[in-house]
Amino acid sequence: MSDRSRLWGRRLLWALAVFGVAWIALVLFLRQADGPVFVFAGGPLESGQPVELDEIDWPSADALHEIEMELVGPGSSLTLWFSVSDGVPYVACDLDCVGGVLTRWPQKVERDDRVVVRIAGQKAPGQLVHIPHGTQEYETARMARNLKYSGGEGGRAAAETAAHGAVVGVGEALTGRAARSEPGDRLYRIEPRPESGSN
Repeated sequence: MSDRSRLWGRRLLWALAVFGVAWIALVLFLRQADGPVFVFAGGPLESGQPVELDEIDWPSADALHEIEMELVGPGSSLTLWFSVSDGVPYVACDLDCVGGVLTRWPQKVERDDRVVVRIAGQKAPGQLVHIPHGTQEYETARMARNLKYSGGEGGRAAAETAAHGAVVGVGEALTGRAARSEPGDRLYRIEPRPESGSN
């Protein structure tokens, strides 16, 4: 092996080591973060005015696009699109949420449905209730979600909805989800936790 090859080999090892250390630091930072950071999952939701779920003005909050949600069991949090139907908040996962190639947040919800949501500076405990396909509640809540994110007014909503639709379409084609009989999406109602009172 020439000196030049050894030099490039050492540089590659150094680059991999630096990348590995940076990745570990990022993961540790995100686990300690007060909620999600941009598109990355974060740690438990710490800040925010503690309230009960039914104290949040959900019809007014529906003007916002995103909600932060902590999965209490694993102690991690993420940012999700949400919608409100008849004054009730809903969140959804749109592709291979259960039974897919990757572990997604709905699989964690199957083990522990407790959540904490944070929106507009308020933080409330809750639980997720899966809404089955084909039910009237599913159809009504999905219609409200589709209307909210249809992007009819243009701008950010239109761009995000178009990008999201493209990603879901490609994902369904690659995973074969479109050919399966059971839809891969999941819709959840956020409701008060029976023992709520501790955030």
